[in-house]
Amino acid sequence: MVDSLPPEFPSSDPETLRQISLGIASTCAGFNLRRASRAVTQHFDRALAAVGIRSTQFTILSALALAGWVTTNDLAHGLVMDRTTLTRNLKLLRTDGLIEARPAQGSRQIQFGLSDPGRDLLARAIPRWRDAQDGIVQAFGDTQWPGMVQELGRLVKGTLALGSDTEALAGAGAARRGVQAIGAPSRSG
Repeated sequence: MVDSLPPEFPSSDPETLRQISLGIASTCAGFNLRRASRAVTQHFDRALAAVGIRSTQFTILSALALAGWVTTNDLAHGLVMDRTTLTRNLKLLRTDGLIEARPAQGSRQIQFGLSDPGRDLLARAIPRWRDAQDGIVQAFGDTQWPGMVQELGRLVKGTLALGSDTEALAGAGAARRGVQAIGAPSRSG
């Protein structure tokens, strides 16, 4: 005998699920932000391909340029990125000679920073990023973009606050090293 679903679960018939999914697609923060994120990532990946990097690598290199020498934990918190994923990306960047590692003073942790080739690559990538960024800003609207960035920052902060103590962790070490400023608006975004 099959147990019936508790009343809080909807029916699993195709039409009911289609109707519920329509509501999810039109209102869900996760669904719509992931969709927007993929579109924006593809836009920046196309622009940065000319210098041989992807937007994920550009973000990490830019964060290291901003923060200076920083631990994986602090960088992961500042970028709101899974530590395991970040560690994998840092390993690739290190293998490519774009970042360097050194022991953190008075700690068993390792700090990462840009190497000379990493700084050179970032400098070559910035004009490509700027063109891609300007396209996003123009498409969204020059006057509306700063507010959008501010609202995205509020969304990150508010969403982190919904989790346990993630926000406290994100602010602690990261703020000391300027990593939290990664999400701060700049000239064009």
